[in-house]
Amino acid sequence: MSCVKLEGPAINHFDTAIVGTVLDVKNDSVQEGFTGLKETKKYVLIDVEKSWKTEVDSQLIFEADFTWAYNFEKGNKYIIYLNEENGNYFNSPCSPVVLVESNNDYEQLLGEGLKPRKEVNLGYKMWFMHDKDLDFELVILIIAISLILIWKWNSKRVKSSKK
Repeated sequence: MSCVKLEGPAINHFDTAIVGTVLDVKNDSVQEGFTGLKETKKYVLIDVEKSWKTEVDSQLIFEADFTWAYNFEKGNKYIIYLNEENGNYFNSPCSPVVLVESNNDYEQLLGEGLKPRKEVNLGYKMWFMHDKDLDFELVILIIAISLILIWKWNSKRVKSSKK
């Protein structure tokens, strides 16, 4: 698989560009219903310093292609070109990613940029992402708790009827 070389500035081919530091990278197993296709997705939480074309919040989570994506590392600062669909951001395997060594790297490339529109903390959203799909385990847990509660209720009812 190969990518088509972009004509002109890369920013012209994407909805936004951001520069920021990676706070977290997680894989999440997703399945539609109980019988749907299971799919693993990679999500990156980034602390946004500046953006171009679109004003974004101070933190952003985007989906990176799992099979052929850039290997983002926590603590590193990157320029990332993203597309947006229904409020969700994603980075295609062919979109450029640049490791930032100094502020001059992106200011010379993209210009001044926009500061984040508001301070947010999205770290809590990353807590619920797991490599393993937990739907089945959650259903079993709910059934087990329900059975225990029914058993306790029934035993109390039997005791009170004997008196």
